[in-house]
Amino acid sequence: MNRLNPEKQARMLHDVVEAGSLRSIERKHQTSFNTVMKLFEDAGDMALAHFASQKNLEPARIQADEFHTYVGSRDKDPEPTSPRDRGTHWVYLAIDADSKCILHHLVGSREVYDATEFMKTLASKLRRNDHGEFAVRPTIITDGLPAYKEASAVAFGTDADVGMLIKKYSDTGKKGQKLSRRRYIGADRITLLGSPSWEDVHTSFIERVNLNFRMDLKRFTRRTNAFSKTLLNLKRHVALYAMYYNYCRMHRTLRMTPAMAAGWTDHIWEIDELVEMTNKFIADRLKSLASNDQCDVDDTLPDGTPTHWVYHSPIHYRAKVHEANCYHCKGGQGHFSGKAKSGNWLPYHSLDDAMEAAAKFEPDRHEICNTCIGSYRNAGGYRGPRR
Repeated sequence: MNRLNPEKQARMLHDVVEAGSLRSIERKHQTSFNTVMKLFEDAGDMALAHFASQKNLEPARIQADEFHTYVGSRDKDPEPTSPRDRGTHWVYLAIDADSKCILHHLVGSREVYDATEFMKTLASKLRRNDHGEFAVRPTIITDGLPAYKEASAVAFGTDADVGMLIKKYSDTGKKGQKLSRRRYIGADRITLLGSPSWEDVHTSFIERVNLNFRMDLKRFTRRTNAFSKTLLNLKRHVALYAMYYNYCRMHRTLRMTPAMAAGWTDHIWEIDELVEMTNKFIADRLKSLASNDQCDVDDTLPDGTPTHWVYHSPIHYRAKVHEANCYHCKGGQGHFSGKAKSGNWLPYHSLDDAMEAAAKFEPDRHEICNTCIGSYRNAGGYRGPRR
C-alpha cells in the first residue's frame, strides 16, 4: 500500500491536533481527503489501543469532569432516519491533578451506566498491591453530576476519598435583571466517600483541560461544520489529542510535558514518534490479519450454500453485504476472486445474519451492495446475472 513519507505524515498529524479540520488539512497539504482521513483513522486507532493498554498508574489526586458535543446533529434537531449514535454526547475526562496527565476518557451519555463504566475503567488502571488495595489511595474530585455518586461507590467502594464540587448558578444579574444565560454565583463542596482534603475539592485543573479540547480540536469548536459525523471518529480524535497532550505538548506551568511529570517518559515526544507508533500499529494489524485462519470462521457456519457474503476490510474500516448471486460482485468473491489484499470474504446464510455481522465488524461504516441489494437494483438498473 502506498503511504506518505513520515515527514508529511507528521505535519498533517500535527495539524489534526492543533485546531485543523480534515478539509483544511487536505487543502493545506494538497493531498486527497481520503489520504487525510486514512492517516487520522490509523492514528486514532493507535491512540485508542494505547489508552486501553495503560495499567498500574499511581495518581494521588484525580479530577474528573465532562463536557458535551454532538455527532451529526443536536438532539433538538432529530431526523426520522438518523443513525442511533447521532445526537448529543458527553466526553468524560479524568486527569492527574499533580502531573496534569489525562488518565482516562470515555464518550457516552450523562446516565449512571456510562458514568459507572467510566469510573470502573479508571479504577482498573490504578496499581494495586498484593492485598488488592490501591498502592496509592486516590483522592477523586468530580463536578456535580448526580451519576458520579453511584458510579464512585460502585467503582471504588471505600478504597478512595471522593469529593464533589456542586456549582450554583443564577438566572438574574447582580441588579436583578433577567439574563439570557445563567451566571456562576458560587459552589458547595461535599464529601461522597472517605475524607478528601477540603483544599483538594475543586475542578480547576480539569476545567482547563476541557478548554484545551474546545480550543485545539476543530470538531469541538462551536458554530462550525467541522463537528463529528460518526461516533467512532469522535472517539478517535479524543484519544489522539489526549495522547498528544500527554506526551508532545509542553505544559507551561510544569515546564515539561504531563507524561514527563508523571514519570512515564524522560523526554518531550515529537510528532514523528506518534507517526512511528501509528505505522508500527498498522504493520502489526496487517500481520495479524494475514495470520488469521479464515477456516475457523467458515467451520462455525451451518452446512449449505451461503446466500450472502460480507466483505470486511479492517484496513479501510468498511464492511459491505452482498447477495451470493450478485453478478457484479462475482458471487460474493469480488473482482479478485476472493484474493483481496486488505480484507476477507465471509459467508452467511441469511441477510439478517450478514447485516448483523457487518454492523458488528464496523458499527459506523457498514453498508449493502447497491448493485445486488440496494438502490440500483430497486430502481431497475440491475437485471440479474447473465446467462
